[in-house]
Amino acid sequence: MSRTHIHKYQTRYHAQATYSKAIRAKGDFVFMQGQVGTLLDGTLIGEGDPGAQADQACKNIKRWMEEAGGSLQDVCKLTVYVTDMSYRGPVYEAINQWFEGVNHCSTGVVVQGLADPSLLVEIDAMAIIDTE
Repeated sequence: MSRTHIHKYQTRYHAQATYSKAIRAKGDFVFMQGQVGTLLDGTLIGEGDPGAQADQACKNIKRWMEEAGGSLQDVCKLTVYVTDMSYRGPVYEAINQWFEGVNHCSTGVVVQGLADPSLLVEIDAMAIIDTE
């Protein structure tokens, strides 16, 4: 894919990874709704476990990227919402396992709550799939 990473850097919070401050990319955009730790039928994976919920959310992102004709390598931006600051460590450890080497941009936000009180994390993803 035609992608330029602008200012790659090492995170200094919790789980270590390399991210990019910005990415310039060419191709087809993929926007998806925030992904949470549930299966398609709504079954929650990881009740009370933010890392397990993040892992399932990443599995969901992978599935939707593949159905869109791409892969996790095409993801340019994640926005990660957690309901408690202490969840950042296990959440980013799960994310980093799925997105190792992608060097996407990432924003983390602590929120008061999500759509369901049992949800501890939600992850928005944006991607660009190269069409050439």
